[in-house]
Amino acid sequence: VRVWSRTGRASEQTAMQAGSVATPGTAVANGDGTPSRTLGMAGAAAANGEGKPSRTVEERISALTHLLAKLDDHAAKLAHERARVAVELDKLLSKVNLHPVEGAGAQPAGAGAKAEAAKSKDARGKCAAMCIEEIELVASNWSSSVAGVALGEGCAMMLFDSAPPVFTSQFARQCPQLARQLAQRTAQMAPIAFIAIGSHQRFYVRFADGKQEWVGPDECTVDVKAKPVAQVSFGRDWEDYCVVYKDGSVKWIGVPDKLGVKLKALTPKHPTVCNICLGPDGEWFISFLDGTWEMGGCSDALADKVDEIVKSGISVKLINFGGNDSWLIRYNKPSVVKQKPAVK
Repeated sequence: VRVWSRTGRASEQTAMQAGSVATPGTAVANGDGTPSRTLGMAGAAAANGEGKPSRTVEERISALTHLLAKLDDHAAKLAHERARVAVELDKLLSKVNLHPVEGAGAQPAGAGAKAEAAKSKDARGKCAAMCIEEIELVASNWSSSVAGVALGEGCAMMLFDSAPPVFTSQFARQCPQLARQLAQRTAQMAPIAFIAIGSHQRFYVRFADGKQEWVGPDECTVDVKAKPVAQVSFGRDWEDYCVVYKDGSVKWIGVPDKLGVKLKALTPKHPTVCNICLGPDGEWFISFLDGTWEMGGCSDALADKVDEIVKSGISVKLINFGGNDSWLIRYNKPSVVKQKPAVK
């Protein structure tokens, strides 16, 4: 894995402090066992004589909201730790031929399946160059088995072929709704097949059983439901998105002008679209099944790194974009052709 550090690391999250807060409609007992003068929600609202919630109710609402946020953050941390432990267990089990995904008595994959898996890894890129928050975590977990990476505002989520996902520490804070929904899923449920994170709390996730969940503009909802989706990407504003279908067709709104011109010019004679990635600051990347690709709207630092990679003969497969000028390039190293010794 080739990595480049960037300044400004995410600060450590403070540990959650436990506290007791009375629920609406109950009273808090004083230390001597007598009820305090604090009223329940209904009583407090009537006590001010104006039909407005009293300051006590407002304080309770604020306290409960704050506590709920802490509990959500704590649940997400537990989910993150569980995923980390599961990955470690998966690595250990694989060393003793007890991989949980294959199960007892499973037959080894045939030559055709192995060839298909190798082809899939080549298509998505087995290596990575990155400039992201918590770069050590992502780099240390990187392998050719990384099925996908989603970058958000200072966070990342990694998907694997046969292991639980890995989250960076800020994932739950930056993507609270998505973190809560994923934390509710059990190991028996279908794994994630694809995930995209956007600004403004947008996301799209598709599971291996075909089920989908997303948060985005109404137009995106219509397009996601239209036909089988391969991938979704979100742009700068709430309304900006792009949907690539499994048949290679594309629907979009609000993409950068240059990319929009290219998409409008597509005809059945053009190569089939493989990947489209949008960024929160106008970045874009598009690739086709014939191996060609283009990018635009990127920072000078990313453009220079891509030029360096291309000049070294490396095949770029995908570029993901995140907040704070974060990015991840997937690529394959040039193959080395072994020459046969000359026969004299």
